[in-house]
Amino acid sequence: MYSLAIFGGTFDPVHNGHIQTGITIQNNFHFDSFCYLPCKIPALKPPAHASNEQRIEMLRLALKNRPDFSVDLREIKRNSPSYMVETLKSFRKEHQNASITLILGYDSFISLPQWHQWTQILTLANILVINRNHCKQTAIPEELNPFMIQHRNDSKDALLNTKAGTICFFDAGNYPISSTDVRNKLRNKQDVTNALPQSVYEYIKQWALYQ
Repeated sequence: MYSLAIFGGTFDPVHNGHIQTGITIQNNFHFDSFCYLPCKIPALKPPAHASNEQRIEMLRLALKNRPDFSVDLREIKRNSPSYMVETLKSFRKEHQNASITLILGYDSFISLPQWHQWTQILTLANILVINRNHCKQTAIPEELNPFMIQHRNDSKDALLNTKAGTICFFDAGNYPISSTDVRNKLRNKQDVTNALPQSVYEYIKQWALYQ
């Protein structure tokens, strides 16, 4: 069965944690296709954030020498609100018989009940939950718990051979980096060279981003 992984985020900016997480997941699951999916940020974005075009360029720079990964722009190009359920419907339309897996951090996973039409997500895709050490003790919401119990299966084969409906937890390592921290450090003239791919760091300097 053809397998597709979708790793969504703002990537503002993309950092080494995003890249290393993707590498660790791909080295373990070997998806046939693995795409980074930048979400749209409104034109009236907060100050000291990158534009959609700049975030796309930083992602492309970070992934330039990694042929296993691609950048999917469907959320950026969509004129309507970027609801994940609509994004997954568009992927499913293109890959009707594939195993589609949405990659979520633990914090995003436990916020699922707040998402638009969240119960439809597992009818369209599997969910791979990145189990970060610092999030392991966070309680799963009561509304989500029976949903998780019903669908959880941590078997790699189950994930790769099921079109949709499986929740799999996976420890992809602990990378204590966040885009918020990177932006704050750049604003305060602190060193972030260890947090960013070199090409992304040079791009940020070139365009004086996050000042």
